[in-house]
Amino acid sequence: MADTQPISASDMPAGEYAIVEALGHRTLVGRVTEIERFGTKMLQVEPLFGDVMLGPVLLGGGSIYQFTPCSATIAYARRPQQTYQLPPSVAAVVPPIALPSNEELPSFLVEDDDEADWSDSDG
Repeated sequence: MADTQPISASDMPAGEYAIVEALGHRTLVGRVTEIERFGTKMLQVEPLFGDVMLGPVLLGGGSIYQFTPCSATIAYARRPQQTYQLPPSVAAVVPPIALPSNEELPSFLVEDDDEADWSDSDG
């Protein structure tokens, strides 16, 4: 689950930070850790978005195109500010509270009232 506590450049959580480019033209900026899951080593990225750190995204080693270690300050400066700057799979899990005030939820995250009503009908 994403941490929705605001962070700033001066109070970034401890750890290693990087700009990670993965196959599929996806770029993630955040705190990184090597972990083992599913019997293999993986890269865990906790992406920065706006003023929050999102929940972990796991990448297999073969999908990493470029890995650029950087300081927490640089990662904070390069973090995405709008959902269109995130890969769609990451944008889908951004909590509404973390969205910029001038940005609405992407259409695929908005619940359609018409669809919700059909399940409540009698038949």
